[in-house]
Amino acid sequence: MKKILIFSTFAALLSTGCKKYLDVNEDPRTPQLVTAESLLPPMLERITNGIGLDARFTSKYVQNFANPATFDVFEGHGPASPLQGTELWSTMYLRLGKAVDQMIADAEANEKWNYGGIAKALRAWGWQTCTDHFGEMILKEAWIDDKYIFNYDTQEEIYAEVEKNCMEALEYFRKPTTKPILPSSDIMFAGNKDRWIRFTYGILARNAHHISNKASYDPAKVIEYCDSSLRSNADNAAIDHLGTITANSNAMGALRANYNSYIQSSTILKMLNGYHRSVSVVDPRINSMLVKSADGNFYGADPTFGDLNALPATNVKRIPNIQGATVGTNANRYLFQSTTRMPIMTYFEIQFMKAEAAFKASNPTLAYNAYREGVDKAIDFVNVYGAVPVTAPEKTAYLASASVAQTSGDLRLSDIMSQKYIALWGWNFEETWVDLRRYDYDTLVFRGYTIPVLERLNINNGGKLVQRFKPQNTEFLYNVAALTALGAFSADYHTKEMWFTQP
Repeated sequence: MKKILIFSTFAALLSTGCKKYLDVNEDPRTPQLVTAESLLPPMLERITNGIGLDARFTSKYVQNFANPATFDVFEGHGPASPLQGTELWSTMYLRLGKAVDQMIADAEANEKWNYGGIAKALRAWGWQTCTDHFGEMILKEAWIDDKYIFNYDTQEEIYAEVEKNCMEALEYFRKPTTKPILPSSDIMFAGNKDRWIRFTYGILARNAHHISNKASYDPAKVIEYCDSSLRSNADNAAIDHLGTITANSNAMGALRANYNSYIQSSTILKMLNGYHRSVSVVDPRINSMLVKSADGNFYGADPTFGDLNALPATNVKRIPNIQGATVGTNANRYLFQSTTRMPIMTYFEIQFMKAEAAFKASNPTLAYNAYREGVDKAIDFVNVYGAVPVTAPEKTAYLASASVAQTSGDLRLSDIMSQKYIALWGWNFEETWVDLRRYDYDTLVFRGYTIPVLERLNINNGGKLVQRFKPQNTEFLYNVAALTALGAFSADYHTKEMWFTQP
């Protein structure tokens, strides 16, 4: 938040002491007011950047990826420093921040109601994603000018704010306007208002579903929101990257070099080989999602143990990095290309939420149908990004195999959650982490996930598992009292349970 204040103060000085200078040098050919159309593209780009950079740590908590070396801090559920895992904090308060308010102001002044809806939807997305990541945050006092010390608000209040922002977004979208969304400004939905509305309902579905442990949880409401959300993979919310320079590249792509040392885990390898149903069935998605070693076989690293075949460098069993190289920085594959159109919400994610909600509501037929639809469309998704497409016969055979529940009576909660884990692998680390925490990292629900034994858990944990990230480092300099009250200075703060997971 300090960065916001410094920028605001600097801007205020410019607008007063330099006013005459600025007046003299106004260029009538250059717009002086920021428009909603110009604000939107960088806001969307920063969303995938925030997710991708924080996934350097979250991906290891959820065991999507692993470190070739042993005793990785995050694989041992250890704490991040206030400099790690805080890109989403910057995304919320700096990159979206006041740009959301500017977009709303332009929408109100010029009756660009759809942009008002987009702004509110993005703010709702930010609050939902960030509170699930950090816990308590600065809500009521966020973006107040000339304020240096802030109070924190509860996660319950932030959850309520998400719902409020979504409802306000939908109200904007309902307003008639002659000013549609400019396709060139919208690098996610190309100006399609209906898809923005469905995206907003997807945020509502997440918001209502993440509190599944509470007595107030309403599976019918979750199902209702899911039914109003994304209708097919054509509605998937994904953001383009030019990939010509680091600044416009996918954060997980080779050009950014953030993931050159990340390798696939044994967790995803086991799930793609039928472990979640105690069968030996190879999921055909494996050829696009994972990377073979030089000997032609797939290997995965056990959490905290690293790649046992990493040395010597010529070892044919050495696990390549997730981009497909054993040493390099220039490989490009699957979701890990510099130009990847990176998803932030998908139709099949919505279907798995619907399946789980229906399962909890004791509606096995609805749960089963949504589950099957989720698996089916998750396979299609891989074909969009993968270099080795799943053929129609392979897909049919897999869906009919023992690795997939064949009847509603055969469907288990672990089927839904394990297939959701596979479907979200490599991109939706935050939702997967929410799921793991909701079920207290239950390995009977997430079959294949490995909880490190006590001696391999981080020494600060006291035997507990990770639950949250710390706020950004500047907060520990300026908001000492508020963070002390939260217990954020404690060595085990990262294991403090979230409100959303509590009964």
